Amino acid sequence: MRTSSAVMTDTAVRLWDLRFPSEQALLERTRAAYVDLDNLIAYSKADRDAKVHAYLACFRPDETLLFFFQEGELVNAAKLAPQGRFPMAIAEALVHAKAEPERAEFAFHSASLEQLAAMYASCSQPPAKLQLDPSSPKTVFDAVLAQKWSGLLEFIALGRVSYVWVKSGRFASGVFSEQMEGEDAKTYLARMFASNKFENKPRVAVKAFPGLEALPKQAPPALVKVFRQYVWDIVDAAGKELPDAPKRAEKIRTKLTPHHEALKSVGGARGSAFADPIVETSQFAEALAAWTKDFLTELEVVHPTIAPKLLKDATREQRFQFAALGFFERLPWRIEW
Repeated sequence: MRTSSAVMTDTAVRLWDLRFPSEQALLERTRAAYVDLDNLIAYSKADRDAKVHAYLACFRPDETLLFFFQEGELVNAAKLAPQGRFPMAIAEALVHAKAEPERAEFAFHSASLEQLAAMYASCSQPPAKLQLDPSSPKTVFDAVLAQKWSGLLEFIALGRVSYVWVKSGRFASGVFSEQMEGEDAKTYLARMFASNKFENKPRVAVKAFPGLEALPKQAPPALVKVFRQYVWDIVDAAGKELPDAPKRAEKIRTKLTPHHEALKSVGGARGSAFADPIVETSQFAEALAAWTKDFLTELEVVHPTIAPKLLKDATREQRFQFAALGFFERLPWRIEW
């Protein structure tokens, strides 16, 4: 199989050559054609021994995809491409990962939640504007110490990616790709910047990021489908009572979208295609509740008793899931089941 020559932004490192820190290799790098991705995800979620914190890296010709697992549950995704790094909707990332399996490879590794948050931060946050001299570990840490900076440092050398956490300019902790047994952080960093008779001195790319305290949990594709179905159902039911209800619904959705990004992914005519939102479940529930409140409140002006009935009918089949998200508590109506 011919490997990709796509290069990561601001480095000389090929995306195909990236190697991330790992606690344990759950699946060594394998051609995608030999891996059933759906079974891997299902096994991670269902099997007790597989419920670990981990990342799945998918190396494709023009991008590297990262899937993040928390206790076996797929919770987020991101991608690295020549154009930059971006968070990615899980559903979209899965479509990319399943394309051209004969030209892609998978690697599945367990890692700490702290590392997973660092990996996601490096894809979802803009780099901090620090003047870092990547000629040696000393020049890098002298710069962050002078500014008493706190955050995340990412080092990439010869494809090996490492993460270092800094507090008030001083080293706090780190995770390192291909760290030797018994090798401490200082020794590893010195080796990263050093040269030897077998290779030239590597070009080390260093970036600083604010970092994240925890890995965000993206609203899963299954829940996105439930929310879309809810919006279509309640608008269709309202339209049978008030002919202009669909227009009102879209007008309110458009008004609220600048404040609730998730609303870009619901609404429209039944069956309309939307990209999944890259938001946490609680943010999606909050957006949907805000839209529901404004929509049903407006309808009640001309039909005072309509809101509870529409809400009850539209959520009946998934009421336990909506209740678990605190959806009903965000609304002024109380539903008797």
